[in-house]
Parts: sequence; structure tokens; C-alpha cells
Amino acid sequence: MNSETVSNLVTIGVGSEAALVEVDEPSSKRLRPTTSDVWNFFKKLSPDMDGVERAECKGCKKVFKAGGKRYGTSTIKRHLDSCTQIKHEDIGQTIAELQLKMDSLKIDSGVARDMFAGYVVAGDKPFNMVDDRRFRNWVKYISPTLKLPSRNTVKADIVKVYKREAAKLKKNLVSIPNRICLTSDLWTSSTNEGFICLTAHFVDEN
Repeated sequence: MNSETVSNLVTIGVGSEAALVEVDEPSSKRLRPTTSDVWNFFKKLSPDMDGVERAECKGCKKVFKAGGKRYGTSTIKRHLDSCTQIKHEDIGQTIAELQLKMDSLKIDSGVARDMFAGYVVAGDKPFNMVDDRRFRNWVKYISPTLKLPSRNTVKADIVKVYKREAAKLKKNLVSIPNRICLTSDLWTSSTNEGFICLTAHFVDEN
């Protein structure tokens, strides 16, 4: 019986009833997920006898230590630059694919402005909120490619939203087959500004 077999045996019972029972050893440490782009050109291998993970070059099949805090991806990155078995067009293709993915994440500025105008109206936000440095830095951090509108642009966008919604309302009112009942409500704000609210009551086709 060799040492490896003995290490897998434990004693069960007491005295003459004691018996050796083979038990399973815990599985080896799980491989961590790979996130670096360099793994497009390397195959990650299981840990060797020393417990260090290995990586095999898909071009020249050379094996490198690449795992844990001591061995990162610096070595295999340097090999990637000098390996003659990996075609440069493969690297270029990978970069092109990554660029394509980034392009698919581009934000439509028109849709973004329209949604922001709706947010300002619904929340009764001031137009000059877009001039706040902290707000602009926050937006730039989330999406560096998004161009934030000025306060005048926000105002113009809100006017466009108003005209578009007013046109929809007129179209709906014209299609009503019966009469419309109007009620009004008047009130004065704390700054003595007068307001009127007009509500239309009707029964539509649905």
C-alpha cells in the first residue's frame, strides 16, 4: 500500500471492529474565470504538481505559469507579442470584434434627449441642472460618449415634446364620436401667480 492510498483511508470503529474505509479527497481548487483579452490566444490548464495553474499558447503550444497573485498574465502577454505562430490578423480581428461590441453600445443622442426632457417635465426639474459640474461629471462617468445638452437645448426639446403631445391630443379629440364636458380649476401659488387647470371628460370608442 503506497502513501497516496494510506492518505485516503480513515479508521472507523473501536478495537477489533475497527476498519479502514476509503474516503474521497476534496476536489482541487476551482479555476477562476478568465476576463483578460489575452485568453483568446491561450488555453487555461489545470494546476500542476506545484499547485500553480498553467496556460498553453494556442499558437506554439508552449506552456507558461499563469495563475494566482504571483503569476498574472504579464508573462503570457509578452509571449503573445513575440509568438510567431499567432497571426497578427487574428489579434486585429479580435480588436475589431471588440470595437464592434463597443459600437453596438452607442447611445442614440436623440432618444436620450427626448427621455431627459420627459424626466425634467415629470420631475419639475430646473433647466440649469445640466450646468451643474457634479451632474455633468456623473453623466460623463456613466457614458463618456454621451454629449449632455445645454439648458437652452433642454428648453427647446421640452417645447418639441409639448407640441408633439398637443398634436396627439387634438387627434384624439377629433376622433371622439360624442360630446366633451370641460371642468376648470383655479388657484393661486404662494408667489401670487394664477393658474388654471382644464379637464376634459368624454367617452371614447373603447
